[in-house]
Amino acid sequence: MKPTIRSFTAGELTELALLAETLNARRETGSAFCCSLAEDIRKDFLNTMEYNFVFREGGVPKGLFCCFPDPEKRNADCSLLVDATGEDYFSIAHALISAGRDRLGPGMACTFFFPAENRDCRSFLKRAGARQQVNEYVLHLRRGDWMAARSQAAPPRPLGSGEHDAFAALHDTIFPGVYASGKDILADSGKTRMIYVIPDESGLAAYGVLKLRENRQAVAEMVGVRRDARRQGYGRAILDVLARHAFFQYDSGTLELIVDADNENALSLYRKTGFRIAQENNCFILR
Repeated sequence: MKPTIRSFTAGELTELALLAETLNARRETGSAFCCSLAEDIRKDFLNTMEYNFVFREGGVPKGLFCCFPDPEKRNADCSLLVDATGEDYFSIAHALISAGRDRLGPGMACTFFFPAENRDCRSFLKRAGARQQVNEYVLHLRRGDWMAARSQAAPPRPLGSGEHDAFAALHDTIFPGVYASGKDILADSGKTRMIYVIPDESGLAAYGVLKLRENRQAVAEMVGVRRDARRQGYGRAILDVLARHAFFQYDSGTLELIVDADNENALSLYRKTGFRIAQENNCFILR
């Protein structure tokens, strides 16, 4: 039977979610943009079906290309999951990405984050002309490893209703072009994202965003300090309030955080708080 490539259909989502769960569970074949549980993966697939492609050989799914496009940023976060190695990986991956990029249209970049152990994906993207970016570390803070600061110059508090514009401006200044804008975060505030701030005489000096996932998983999604307010302990204070709420309000066992591998100042702060490197991801952008 000739291999086929086509968009996902509703009737095969459960089958494809189970394949994605299996491939993503192995660091050698995983993607950082893919959820870990089949139930969550299926929900993601359902929301972006027209941008997701499956490669079947003999009726059996052998590879998946899944996109989460952001037309405003002209970028799509992409997962490439292939159940093959070597040249078979290359041929399946090439066919999938060609179909996906045709659907995304011209001018859309594809961003890939995946475990450093996924050598086939790295080799393929290099051959395809993708540009490698700075690697990222996934850090984990376990409840028993948390080392709270002994004192805080300014304790954080929840974002006030009249501070939304100030928060969005600060976030977009510190992290321009990041996947979630200040407006995006505010739209989810109080639902799966909790925002905490430290004000000073000039406005908002620092903030942190705690993102809550299913199964009591917690992520320190954003930690930002205004440039002129740095080195005053605000970052450590924000980390402490995120950890306290994750561990004792939401009963999370681990707080996750992602940081660029070359950000030594941030890494030093996170290590002092008790975070440890759990995973290293490669980042590539294909234009």
